[in-house]
Amino acid sequence: MRKFITAAAASLIIATAAPAMARDTAPSASTQSDEASAPKADTKRYCVATKTTGSRLAKKLCKTRAEWMSDDNFDPLAPER
Repeated sequence: MRKFITAAAASLIIATAAPAMARDTAPSASTQSDEASAPKADTKRYCVATKTTGSRLAKKLCKTRAEWMSDDNFDPLAPER
């Protein structure tokens, strides 16, 4: 019984100390800049789901806007027709 109580107390101490140690290593929100958290316009990817005949699953194709314009002459930001 004594071993059980010792093991329970040790696990309780470890469980309460783990969040305190993790909190100290996390970066604060004030240190991150808005530019770093927002994706840049030239690297933002646009995904289009394409349907294949004979398949029930849609295939997802993701490219940047520049890649869509150069490869397929397709503008992902244009309104649908």
